[in-house]
Amino acid sequence: MRKISSPILVLYVTILTAILAGLTVPGCQKQPPVKASLVITGKIFTGLDSPAFVEALAAADGKILATGSWKEIKKYLGPDTRLIELKEGVAIPGLIDAHTHFSSGGRSLIELSFRGVDSVEKVQQLVAEKIKELPPGAAVFGREYDHTLFPGQKWPTKEDLDKVSPENPVVIRRVDGHSAWLNSLALKISGIDQKTRDPFGGEIVRDPRTGEPTGILKESAMALIKVRSEVKSTPEEDILRALNHARKLGLTGVHADVGLRELEIYKKLNSEGRLTLRVYAWLPIEGIDEYIKMGLRQGQGDDYLKVGFLKAFIDGTLGSGTALMFEPFADDPTKSGLPQYPEEFFYELLEKAYAHGFQVGTHAIGDKGVNWVLNAVERARQKHGQKDLRFRIEHAQVIRPEDFPRFKELGVIASMQPTHCTTDMRFCEIRVGKERSRYAYAWRTLLDNGAVLAFGSDWPVEPLDPRRGLYSAVARKNIEFDFPEGGWFPEQKLTLAEAIKYFTWGSAYASFEENLKGTLEPGKLADLTVFGRDIFSLEPKEILNAPVAYTIVGGKVVYEQLQK
Repeated sequence: MRKISSPILVLYVTILTAILAGLTVPGCQKQPPVKASLVITGKIFTGLDSPAFVEALAAADGKILATGSWKEIKKYLGPDTRLIELKEGVAIPGLIDAHTHFSSGGRSLIELSFRGVDSVEKVQQLVAEKIKELPPGAAVFGREYDHTLFPGQKWPTKEDLDKVSPENPVVIRRVDGHSAWLNSLALKISGIDQKTRDPFGGEIVRDPRTGEPTGILKESAMALIKVRSEVKSTPEEDILRALNHARKLGLTGVHADVGLRELEIYKKLNSEGRLTLRVYAWLPIEGIDEYIKMGLRQGQGDDYLKVGFLKAFIDGTLGSGTALMFEPFADDPTKSGLPQYPEEFFYELLEKAYAHGFQVGTHAIGDKGVNWVLNAVERARQKHGQKDLRFRIEHAQVIRPEDFPRFKELGVIASMQPTHCTTDMRFCEIRVGKERSRYAYAWRTLLDNGAVLAFGSDWPVEPLDPRRGLYSAVARKNIEFDFPEGGWFPEQKLTLAEAIKYFTWGSAYASFEENLKGTLEPGKLADLTVFGRDIFSLEPKEILNAPVAYTIVGGKVVYEQLQK
């Protein structure tokens, strides 16, 4: 047996004695905890199954240090720590809107809006008032009119606008952005008349008796419009306006529609530290060859700005009667939607993106449009093998029963907007009948079949406010008219915890960032939305008015409600 020298033995005894006495040995000191830049205490919903709620959270360097009881977290308090004590409200993971036209939404805040206007006469009044503010002959541009709010849900005509605007061209986009209403002068300036042919994927609506354009242009026919807006606002100003709007609503991230020029603006704002939320920037799929040459790839960027998916369109909308359906529309048996690509071309386009490793999000609302996307992914996988590209179907509003399981089988995300359900329920059964409506906005059925959901707003088609989305998901009732009692096809309702999950974790998963955000746990980004009232204890309708007390991105408060 080896003999231990006396000095070593003395050291061993010293260390052992120190340990037993609970003392610290020189050179082995326990490091004090990092001091937090932010500590929140109160009711905190983590978004995890367990623990679902904690008493406190600490953050430093943009990330969450720890969550737990107040006793566990208060050790992170330091002289420079900001302490937020929630008396009545609740903090949740930062809300992420998975589908926005962000700069367009920012521009919509300064344009003439007809949202909620319920008659042609009221539209005429607003147009007439706007003309008084403009120079002679100036164009009138507006957005967000909804003919399904008009008596009889009848489409308006150019003559309706001519009555108040014979000398000013008028162009008003429908609320879904998939059709436009023009007066006679706007049609004339655009060169659209009886002889003009419908472009592929579009329709110039015509008087069945005379063949003359009625003033309604659908889908790709809107590209024929030659009237130009005189509203002075740059894309950067639109984005800054949108950022200011979003932070007040508690949003910590958006998936946003951009082009290459806008992407450069976002890069500039990011480099200047002016982004107050995180942006997953999607690009139009038509530029895929250019992106390949440039070396652009999904995920390039940093935690504030990343290149996102490629966006494709396969159909229109239910509101405009252009969604691609297997069966004709119930209210117009002569039509079953407008495909935006020939079927085989569409399959080849998505296969090309798949082969080059791009994620694709395809706008598909009708059941046939959804089916085509699933077919495209299946064909691409058969040819190029299984890849974790997380293709998305944007909207996925009407789905055939046999296609629900295919979402999980093919790894396709259902990127949906709950407020579309509570808006469209006013006319969905009129458009497609009750039986097909059972499979519309079918969140619960998708979840039961193993699909992943990602929730958003489609702003400016719908308001950006995520509280409207949360309410719609749990109540399935029209917000403005508070119907139907018990909710529309109530078997599709979600719990509030589920609704929050798909506005947070689901959106993060859809951008390959579920390990960075979407739940509140140590190591993840310190993004939180804080409500001034506990939305878990409120009646669903009260969620709509729950005040946003704080919006926190990377541990920094980017919005704080003024205290009364």
